[in-house]
Amino acid sequence: MLLGAATSAHQIEGDTYNDWTLWERKGKAPPVGEACNSWERMEEDIRLLLKIGANAYRFSLEWSRIEVEEGLFNIRNLLRYRRFVDALLEAGITPILTLHHFTNPVWFYESGGWLRRDAPEIFGRYADLVSRYFGDVKLWITINEPNVYAYRGYVVGDWPPGERSLSKALRVIRNMLRAHSEAYAAVKANVRRASVGIAHHLRVFTPVGLLGRIPALLREYLFNFVPVFSEVSGEIPPPVALMERINAGGDFIGINYYTRDRVRFSLLQPFGVEVLPEGVWRNSLGWEVYPEGLYVLIKRYNFKRPVLITENGIATEDHSERVRFVREHLKQVKRAKGEGMDVVGYLYWSLLDNYEWLEGYSAKFGIFTRDRRSKGDFNLSDQYFRDSVS
Repeated sequence: MLLGAATSAHQIEGDTYNDWTLWERKGKAPPVGEACNSWERMEEDIRLLLKIGANAYRFSLEWSRIEVEEGLFNIRNLLRYRRFVDALLEAGITPILTLHHFTNPVWFYESGGWLRRDAPEIFGRYADLVSRYFGDVKLWITINEPNVYAYRGYVVGDWPPGERSLSKALRVIRNMLRAHSEAYAAVKANVRRASVGIAHHLRVFTPVGLLGRIPALLREYLFNFVPVFSEVSGEIPPPVALMERINAGGDFIGINYYTRDRVRFSLLQPFGVEVLPEGVWRNSLGWEVYPEGLYVLIKRYNFKRPVLITENGIATEDHSERVRFVREHLKQVKRAKGEGMDVVGYLYWSLLDNYEWLEGYSAKFGIFTRDRRSKGDFNLSDQYFRDSVS
């Protein structure tokens, strides 16, 4: 079984220039700065992975580093990632490569981004080039959390581009699913025996009261079911599309799981309102910690395919609480495996205390933390993660 950790490029690398950089410059989010400086220190991250006994590492390529202008590729930067993959393989760590983790090149963003009609083909071209350089990487994630990207950028509007339009959000999800299809085909053509999927953000929606079932089911359908069903069936259902055919591409089901929402009916809010009960386990961001939800989602959304837990983590400064979190969630993985479900791996989010979008550096998800006052090394007594997965 694969056991390890996950990160994304913008959140750890530093020195990036993408749509989120523009968002930060507008004062819409804390500045990322040098983040964890992993662009310069990638190989040192491998040392941390070895400290916790990891045999797998999920990371993302920063699209803006590779396709610096439309159709213009920086091969030097691509080869930097290539050297990192070589080092991972030499260390006996399985690389899990993500092509898109929320951020976009500025040229793509300013020309319409995921609302562009040709966005799927543009992303497919990028995937085709990249996969030609990584023929020995066998696990690929095309897009991270398309539902979250569309919701935050086009419904809530607190992520770039900051719009509030449900119709645009649905168009974005449709284009991202079509882009996954294009990327899936490109990777499968270039990488022998590649296993390719999407990392889906899934939540458990628990109704509060009898009428609470209505908004809970609406959330379940749009947020969870539509993206996963589209991936595995090759048909995008309403309201995103009218069963539009795409190339089915889901060799495994990637699940990012953090919390559940308790939902109450509201005449004013078709998707209901969230209820926050007292006395439940919460992380430092106020999210409920509900380990059994991981089992529920594995059972509900495995679609008779292998399941890879692509993210699961807790924001806390109490590392003993982090140990408890991992242990309780791995119990649910073991429970699912005991019932015959094929869970092939578990990746903790995150390897490092990194940049967490609107929260900046205040949310501590990392196994390792950094003393930013001295700009020194990442430190944590390495027994914590070892003990939690043993």
